[in-house]
Amino acid sequence: MTNRLRHCVECPKCRTRYLVGYSPYANGSYLLARTPGRADEWILYCRCASPPACSQWRWSDLKTYDVSGKAHERGFGSPDEIVRFGIKSQRC
Repeated sequence: MTNRLRHCVECPKCRTRYLVGYSPYANGSYLLARTPGRADEWILYCRCASPPACSQWRWSDLKTYDVSGKAHERGFGSPDEIVRFGIKSQRC
């Protein structure tokens, strides 16, 4: 499968990256609109902690990532699977 370019948010605690628009996620995490009916501000609830780790995001905070096929299917992935677009990877 080919990689895809997508906007993502990242949990500041565990660094898992989540594709916007895939919530709820299979790992129990979810991304909710901060204000119902508006799609420019969100709150990420990541299940890496108990209670869930929370972070707030605005459209202007989003960055573009190169997403592997498997991470795209799940809607989330590690920094190895979802790499910031334009940043050269350290992998060979």
